[in-house]
Amino acid sequence: MHLKHMRPHHLREAVERGDPLLVPAGCIETHGPHMAIGHDTIIVEEICARIAERMSVVISPPFDFGPTGYALGGPADGTIDPDYPSFGAYVKSILRNFLEMGFKSTYVIIMHQGMEAPLALAFKKAAAELSFEQVLADGHPRGWWADAGLARRAARWGYIQVLPMILPEATPPAEGDHAGYNETSFLLAARPELVDQRRLDIEPAPWYCQKNEEKNSWNAHAEHGRLMIDAVVDAWVARLQRA
Repeated sequence: MHLKHMRPHHLREAVERGDPLLVPAGCIETHGPHMAIGHDTIIVEEICARIAERMSVVISPPFDFGPTGYALGGPADGTIDPDYPSFGAYVKSILRNFLEMGFKSTYVIIMHQGMEAPLALAFKKAAAELSFEQVLADGHPRGWWADAGLARRAARWGYIQVLPMILPEATPPAEGDHAGYNETSFLLAARPELVDQRRLDIEPAPWYCQKNEEKNSWNAHAEHGRLMIDAVVDAWVARLQRA
């Protein structure tokens, strides 16, 4: 169920069941002339929807406006790059609210630039800070770590996990790139109406579309995308069921 569609009793019931909260995180960034600029978050949302078909989860509204560094273009190309301190503060405030809602398992699912890039780091930093700060906010005294029992009960380690959408267990067949063979195939399988490969021959195609001679944006196809999506969803369902 989507968090923004819930009524209060739905939220209470989900928390009592221990349903995990899935948080799609991506960016608005140019993905060549042939694909939607919101590709990264769209794919995570599609993965979350498919997970929800197989188990009980709550899906958060997405974080669309993640940092890009203008690495592949600017606003004229459709790319947005937020102020990083402001973005980090925003992320932390929302994650704090998820903790206060009562979710004990929140998974921020990243599809952009890797786990050491500003987007993922903003979430990891916020999660780590909240793990410590919430102990004092709950009324525990300074020096609480000296009490091993209290440390185990008080700290919210692991309540918020920040992970890549493509878990290691999904590779192969799932792989990453930028608007090339893999990402184009992902979107062709999930949201084909948001891809128009004909534009690759109408507008100048950037280097990342043709990085690989054998596997590129031109010969991307939905069958490969479906194999990747199935692998990613299977890996996530297995991870969530083990938790």
